[in-house]
Amino acid sequence: MKKVVIISIALNVALLFNVLAQDSYHVQNAMQSLLFSQHYAGSTARSVGMSGAFGALGGDVSVLSTNPAGLAIYRSSEFTFTPTLNLSTTSAKYENEKPNYANNPRFIFNNAGYVYSKSMYNEKGLQSINFGIAYNRLSDFNRTVNINIPNAKSSLLDEFVFYANDYGNSEIPFEINELHDHYERTAFEAWAIYFGGDNDEYYSFFTDLGYNQPLKRETTTRGGIGEYDFSIGFNFNNNLYFGATLGVQSVFYHETVYHTEEPDFHYMYSFTFKDENQTEGTGVNFKTGIIWRPVQMLRLGAAVHTPTHLWIRQVYGTSMRTVWNRIPPPDMNIIDFYDFDYWETEDSYRITTPWRYLFNAASIIGRFGLVGFDVEVVDYSKSKIAPRPDFKGSNDTISKYYTRSVNLKGGAEFRLGPIHLRGGIAYYGNPYNKSLSQFKGDKNIQNAHSLSFSGGIGFRKRDFFMDAAYSFTKHPKMNNQMYLTYNDDYFWYEYADLQTNVSKILVTFGFRF
Repeated sequence: MKKVVIISIALNVALLFNVLAQDSYHVQNAMQSLLFSQHYAGSTARSVGMSGAFGALGGDVSVLSTNPAGLAIYRSSEFTFTPTLNLSTTSAKYENEKPNYANNPRFIFNNAGYVYSKSMYNEKGLQSINFGIAYNRLSDFNRTVNINIPNAKSSLLDEFVFYANDYGNSEIPFEINELHDHYERTAFEAWAIYFGGDNDEYYSFFTDLGYNQPLKRETTTRGGIGEYDFSIGFNFNNNLYFGATLGVQSVFYHETVYHTEEPDFHYMYSFTFKDENQTEGTGVNFKTGIIWRPVQMLRLGAAVHTPTHLWIRQVYGTSMRTVWNRIPPPDMNIIDFYDFDYWETEDSYRITTPWRYLFNAASIIGRFGLVGFDVEVVDYSKSKIAPRPDFKGSNDTISKYYTRSVNLKGGAEFRLGPIHLRGGIAYYGNPYNKSLSQFKGDKNIQNAHSLSFSGGIGFRKRDFFMDAAYSFTKHPKMNNQMYLTYNDDYFWYEYADLQTNVSKILVTFGFRF
């Protein structure tokens, strides 16, 4: 059975752990399918300034990733690029402790694109054929979480001991060569847990000496989903537009978790556990769309996106260091630290994301401005992981716990001569099946939608334009699975409450010719 490493904090995907920790393997895989299926308004500063409500408007490189019929609206060739400052802020609160805030600023390229417009010089029928190639950023995973607990009630070592003893069954603990290489085996080889005692089972020093140790956990993720679009658009009679895009997606996700505890026991002073994974993938999809202009001021559009077939390669590993006081543990002579690592485990598999259906409307209000509205329907329960026999349980989890979601976007642009002012709002619907009994009492699950607010300004001349935009996205509260506490009869996970907000500042430079 293939193993997919935990993706703990990206966006709102960690919510399922709060309800379904007992089935964590399948939940981890389901979370990854959701992570790679959710897209947010990105690309150019003009489109972001209107919260991505550009599906029926066209004439912007962003539409190559949404409704490619908008490519056909171009009347001239164009080149654009969009440098972006992405700033995520995550607060982490554990019980009554003060929340810890972590910022993660990163410079990225949100967009680069080229459009070539070829006029057919016909009085009727086909007016132009346009070609476009672009890179558009669809999602960002960059964020940092810091959790500091001055007096912990349990330890990460409790989790390692629990699983090493075969899920609490002390009569048949695992042999050393049966321990999970990345977790229990790493802890054992670093002397963080040991085997023995009256019951011949695994122990940690916490078992007899208690807790109240300082605990710190830092989780950093980076990466995102980018798409390379190769598009063609057809303009018929300047009122009917068709377009198609071949999309090639690039997925990159890198997560590093540093977990440190300082019990300062008679033997052990501290330990640090590092869990790291890197996921890369390439996928393809196809998009087609239509825009119809029944009257001069109204445009109606629709688009369909096929599933993206992502071929995923994942490399992960763990390491651990224990630091000892001057009195060494048994059989360790006089050394005061011990290291062990297990790296370069690799998995390959395939994720198929859901179909996407988009419906668009826009109105051009003379020379004064425009408004746009987009509706996107995505059924996250239709994601699949292959090979299916290996991931049957994971696919069952996806089908059961996710559902159809509706994303709404609206925006407006007001024109004051060469100066254009923009604003918008986007609502990204709840992907979870809220009607399930195990979800009804969980407020985070019930309110797992995201809101994004944006604004922007643009300066436009005949052959040059520059747009700037700011967007603020508030993601739902979520839980970060921390460590295991247990007694002889049962166990439970403890959580820190997380709130992530993402701000973006974008500037697009464009040239027409």
